[in-house]
Amino acid sequence: MKIIRLIILLLSALGISSILNAAGMVLPWLFGSMAATFLFIRFVTDDFYFPKWMGNLGVFVIGFEIGSTFTMDAMQEMIGDIWNIFFISLLIISLSLGLSRIFMKLTGCTPETALLSSVPGALSQMLILAEEDKKADLMLVTITQMSRIILVVILVPFIASLFASDQAVSSEADEPAPLLSEVLEPSMLLIVAGAFILMYIFKLVRFPVPFLLGPIISVLIWNIMTGHHFSLNIEFMNVAQILFGIRIGRQITSLLYQLNSRMIVSMLIQNILLIGGTLVITGIYQMFTVHSFNNLFLSAAPGGIGQLIIVAVEMGADIAMISSYHIFRIFFIILIVTPLVSWYLRYRRRRQDRT
Repeated sequence: MKIIRLIILLLSALGISSILNAAGMVLPWLFGSMAATFLFIRFVTDDFYFPKWMGNLGVFVIGFEIGSTFTMDAMQEMIGDIWNIFFISLLIISLSLGLSRIFMKLTGCTPETALLSSVPGALSQMLILAEEDKKADLMLVTITQMSRIILVVILVPFIASLFASDQAVSSEADEPAPLLSEVLEPSMLLIVAGAFILMYIFKLVRFPVPFLLGPIISVLIWNIMTGHHFSLNIEFMNVAQILFGIRIGRQITSLLYQLNSRMIVSMLIQNILLIGGTLVITGIYQMFTVHSFNNLFLSAAPGGIGQLIIVAVEMGADIAMISSYHIFRIFFIILIVTPLVSWYLRYRRRRQDRT
């Protein structure tokens, strides 16, 4: 019975996504599968079988698409752009932390909860810190971080679509990489094997998004060592969006039952201010770079790298540039922001224990 329900859900997601695609909607395969999941839970059952590996498979495919864009030329451009990457990341994280005070006043939560709720793109690290800190509200941190991902999925594509005509033409636009189906050979199984090995290592050390970073780095190594570039067939990305959309749709539905009106208003204000602030930062920063507004906005936008890369693919944006900004931000948050936040929370606890 559970397999039948899963098949019905998958067929529903495919059908709704196809209709939205024919209607010309932005991100039809992602939004269609999200809508199908919501309707399935609302009118059929909320007790259905969707194995974790299927959601991870969608992320895995997205990782391959990201990795395929990291050619030697793209890597050299990223190194040359490192200061822009650093300053954009610093500005967005600073904006997020600044908005934590507004969030604290709106919700009446503790400073610890507001701080951990505000750091963008670091869900797993912030949840670990929230579990360790008795003054942090784990549920509010989880819901706020998850709602930001969902709001980014909903709002960013429509904002990005307004500036799609601003998109700069890629230097490689005249010579697109061949499709995977055209160049597939047995030796390319090494990419898959390397991706699984890297995923296992990342999971072992509890590194975030292992199912995304594993294939990214594996394909990147292949590109550098062989010089044989490829791009994924659009069908692979459509399937990835459907699987990813079902996972997000399930998360959205589960969150709806935990929210009250005050939390909804507070999170909307915080996240809309964050996205609006990102637009302002991008508009100002664009005057000092050669990058298009759309590429910079998607590079700076708060949210998960998987969701934003799907948007970038749909908008025809520079995937290598956008990926490099977000991967840098992940490392920046893990290596610098998370230790600083952890130290600050321990400092607050020690100071309060003395008083």
